[in-house]
Amino acid sequence: MILFFLKKAYKFVVNIGVYNNNENEHKKIKLLNVFCLTWGILICTFMFFDPFFSNKMNKSIVVHFFSFLAIIAVYLLQKNRKYIYARVLFIIVLITVTFIFANYIEPSRMMENFYFIYPLVALILIDKKQITISIMILCWLLYYIPYKLIPSIYPSDMLNPILLLAVFIGSYVILNYSQLLNQKNEVKLKEAYKQLEEKKKNELAYLQLKSLKAQMNPHFMFNAMNSIQNLVLKGNKHEAYNYLTKFASLIRENLNMSEKSFVYFDEELSLLTKYLELEKLRFRDDFEYVLIGHQNIKDIKIPSMIIQPFVENSIKHGLLHKTSGIKKVTISFSQKEVFECEIVDNGIGIKASIEINTLNNKEESFSTKAIQDRLLLLKDYYKTDIGFKYVKIEEGTKVILKIPYID
Repeated sequence: MILFFLKKAYKFVVNIGVYNNNENEHKKIKLLNVFCLTWGILICTFMFFDPFFSNKMNKSIVVHFFSFLAIIAVYLLQKNRKYIYARVLFIIVLITVTFIFANYIEPSRMMENFYFIYPLVALILIDKKQITISIMILCWLLYYIPYKLIPSIYPSDMLNPILLLAVFIGSYVILNYSQLLNQKNEVKLKEAYKQLEEKKKNELAYLQLKSLKAQMNPHFMFNAMNSIQNLVLKGNKHEAYNYLTKFASLIRENLNMSEKSFVYFDEELSLLTKYLELEKLRFRDDFEYVLIGHQNIKDIKIPSMIIQPFVENSIKHGLLHKTSGIKKVTISFSQKEVFECEIVDNGIGIKASIEINTLNNKEESFSTKAIQDRLLLLKDYYKTDIGFKYVKIEEGTKVILKIPYID
């Protein structure tokens, strides 16, 4: 009963400000609501532990109360469809609270590292470039000015804010570029869907577009941004910049391959490797991946964007929920009458994954369904044994893909 009411309350809070006539804003509205809800929960947590760890509890309580008022104001603005005001207020209050804690309440906690995150959050929530650029400059100045006026406030080996400016700008430019590519791709997808539905031709291309849309899912985008935040909070700013570069490269290759029905195996392998490198950065030492047999594959072409979604499902549904030991996925390639790819992980297994998805009211993976439709069409066209199947193993999940190839 309690869980039912919690779910209902969560759904209510997340959908504040969502109306049928603003579908293009739905994702950003819900995302801001989730940010505010998370912030509120964190404030409650901090207030609980402040008496044990904070020497300036009275000042902290005042700031926490101010934050609660700001969260309520954001929700009221969302409800009244003042979306830009709500988003700007959210970012400005975050910056203000961080400034107070970093310079007056907890100067030794290095909370100014959060300044790196806020321009990226603003870029996700706000479309107006003048606002996002202003927020980026403000965050850098709040980092740089204390460094110049009070040198002792930072450790001697702290990254120089001049160099940090390059990280700010580089991160901003890369994420902005990625968003523009994604927006252009969404426009192309909508136009392609409309044309395909009206003319009712080229069903295989239609399903391939569905597969691309499934790959550009918000879960991976969110996980990538979360990983970047973790790297920054740990002081690994150069590594965060490297992560953003690889992330942008992965998106660009994804978009390029979406225009092709068949691609060279080396291209598909490059895309898969970049994706695994990002997941490696995300899970750190808890994740391993092994590629076997790729050096024996000849210069062939295979259907694009089929292997990576299965690997992503393996990590997302199998390895993500593994609580102990190293998370490992092994991907083997072989070239016979058809091209075969075998994906084995040591995760929780299909049965446990289905139970978790059922508990969370999650449906079948959209990418798996889209690829299954594509493989059925290819099987009918090539009149050969093509498709995928799951094989029962003692630990984890094993899936075997059989797809056609062109010499």
